[in-house]
Amino acid sequence: MLSAQDFAARRAALMERLPDRSLAIVPPSSEKQSSADATHPYVPSRNLYYLAGMVQENTWLLMIRTPAAGVQEMLFTDPFDPEYEKWWGRKLTKEEASEVSGIRDVRTDRGWEGFIDRLLARSGIENVFVDYPSSGLGQPRGERQRFAGRLAEAWPDRAHSRLSPHIFAMRMVKDDREIELMREAARITGEAFAAVLSVLRPGIRECVVEAEIMKTFIASGARAAFPVIAAGGGRATCLHYTSNDAVLEEGDLLLIDFGAAWSLYSADITRTVPVSGRYTDRQRQLMELVLETQRDAIARLTPGKLHADWNQEVATAYAGRLAAAGIIPDPAGLEAVYYHRTGHHLGLDTHDEAIPDIPASPGMVFTVEPGLYIASESTGIRIEDDVMVADGGSRILSDMIPREPSDIEAMMRDR
Repeated sequence: MLSAQDFAARRAALMERLPDRSLAIVPPSSEKQSSADATHPYVPSRNLYYLAGMVQENTWLLMIRTPAAGVQEMLFTDPFDPEYEKWWGRKLTKEEASEVSGIRDVRTDRGWEGFIDRLLARSGIENVFVDYPSSGLGQPRGERQRFAGRLAEAWPDRAHSRLSPHIFAMRMVKDDREIELMREAARITGEAFAAVLSVLRPGIRECVVEAEIMKTFIASGARAAFPVIAAGGGRATCLHYTSNDAVLEEGDLLLIDFGAAWSLYSADITRTVPVSGRYTDRQRQLMELVLETQRDAIARLTPGKLHADWNQEVATAYAGRLAAAGIIPDPAGLEAVYYHRTGHHLGLDTHDEAIPDIPASPGMVFTVEPGLYIASESTGIRIEDDVMVADGGSRILSDMIPREPSDIEAMMRDR
């Protein structure tokens, strides 16, 4: 598990990236209303958790760097409220928030805006950095982005920048503790996979598969990192199919895309399995093509390579492989049967934040997930594992989960 010392070290590293006379502000994510008196489940800011370990609503992190005082840190959070606890759950005390985050100065007066104004008026701050998710031209601004805009309007004589890319650059490289958490998330995901194979047979609905996965996650103390995809037959050619309500038929392949979240760190795994317990010769041929491409992609994932270049290399090799096997008429036809990228960064978010022009380096974790989607054969195949970049060869964090056709068939025979 991560400690207050881990969070303190991250904050120190972040402030080293910023110029002197800087104020860094990490607001909380906002609650989303679902009805008149209810909200959707709260999703904590991953950047706030990364820097302070805080998952409680209405928590603001402020950090200041000046020549006179060095680095100062403070946390604003809701006060402990026994009445609130009766309805919604317990809030941390100031002492508990300090113990989690490693920040001594914890305030519960909700006066962060006035405090920011006083800082900018009296402390010689020249640079203001705010963490917020950006939105496109056609998207509404979230509360954090609106706050950054109000701050820039109120103090136009300061240099205003987005803090998020600095945090993303740090989050891209995982330390040993983060890798342990992700490995545990993969292990729990593997337990869920075994549970699925123990009940899988023709005639059940896809939702039974989802239920087995969720039961395993919850019993392990984990949660789902993202909605489960359990797509049988031709439904697996839809990348984000989540209805999970159809009956699985004899001879179908079942594509399962799922992952546990452990201490907010995600696993993201896909396996494609035979509903009847055995692959047909054609299904095995297609599985082997995808597996060969995954092995090739893992071998190509080396330090110093840009994500886009890696993706293009894998796609080019895959196109040649499929053309040689007669799956497509020529390499130019790849997008008819493979229409997504080879993988993405993984960590506190399933599609973890990343800077495109930062090359792969040891400690980065990618999904590696080639697929093959042939609608005319009602077949969708994807094989996905979580892979850490390392000197001397990448490490598969999810290697405890069988992926070879013969191993999957053996698991289904032994159930």
